[in-house]
Amino acid sequence: MGGPTVKSVRQSRWLIVVLIGLLTISLYIPLPYYVTRPGSAMELSPIISVEGGKKDEKGAFMLTTVRMGQANIAWYVYSKFSPDAELIDRDLVLNKGESNEDYTKRELGVMQDSQMTAEAMAFRRAGYPVKIQKLGVLVNGTLEGMPAAKVLKVGDIITQVDDKRITDTNELFAALANKKAGDTIALTYLRDKQEQKASLTLVELPADTGQKARPGFGIRPADKTLIEVPKKVNINSENIGGPSAGLMFTLEIYDQLRPDIDLTKGYRIAGTGTINPDATIGRIGGINHKIIAAQNAGAEIFFAPDDSDAPVSNYQEALATAKRVGAKMKIVPVKKLDDALVYLESLTPKQ
Repeated sequence: MGGPTVKSVRQSRWLIVVLIGLLTISLYIPLPYYVTRPGSAMELSPIISVEGGKKDEKGAFMLTTVRMGQANIAWYVYSKFSPDAELIDRDLVLNKGESNEDYTKRELGVMQDSQMTAEAMAFRRAGYPVKIQKLGVLVNGTLEGMPAAKVLKVGDIITQVDDKRITDTNELFAALANKKAGDTIALTYLRDKQEQKASLTLVELPADTGQKARPGFGIRPADKTLIEVPKKVNINSENIGGPSAGLMFTLEIYDQLRPDIDLTKGYRIAGTGTINPDATIGRIGGINHKIIAAQNAGAEIFFAPDDSDAPVSNYQEALATAKRVGAKMKIVPVKKLDDALVYLESLTPKQ
């Protein structure tokens, strides 16, 4: 029998080249989607330290994360067949005109604010004095094509409009209330702690749902506050962004402030949820992925926000995912910080 012909060898080589090309396209050409999937569950004791706080819990509090990245063809196909991967339209992740760099910076800023709020709630609950000072309006993003987009950046802090001091978003809206499109304002803001000034001409902003159109310069605002607690707290959250670890940060800090108790009582306790200044727990995204991350890390208890005013609450989503994947951990609904604390205080220590 004869060996392969020159023609067949050439065809095989071309087929290999084509396959390599298709693989390269599937891996490196981005699509207008992001794909999310289960992340990890990280013990908080090694990454949080409170000055003078105890570190001898028998169990552990854990934050949970979601992995997210821009989808390519390979991830797109994978997400269509995997129940544990989810496609999200790019426009639902990034604000219009926002870059990936701006998004990352915004998410890290939100995480920093979440950490400060967690410190305040934990110290207050432990009976310590907490000082909260309003610093201005944080720029969380700018609207494409609006005056602010040419001047302001994510992370800037607005402190004055004309001669009016601005400490929060309500004061910013009040300063603009009697203005009209075409008026020019003098804006004072901080960038990297350095004061900057700019003149902006107001435009008519698009009407929000349920609100009439109003003059403005096109930012996504948030209150910027300085929170001072009487003991130093170090949180090494690395590059994790977003506000969803607020509840678990609060529980770990509070536990370290209380040398007379061990809130974990020997259990591995995961969870998620934002922490608000009134100690309520807010809804988060991707709780299905976080349930799986917690299960993989051996969690025995999981705190889920009970936002019962939503069509499907985080708690209900968590229960459904736990049932689907056969998770054995107890899913506990929480509306406020005290719900979690009361549950933990009533726990029988693990034998």
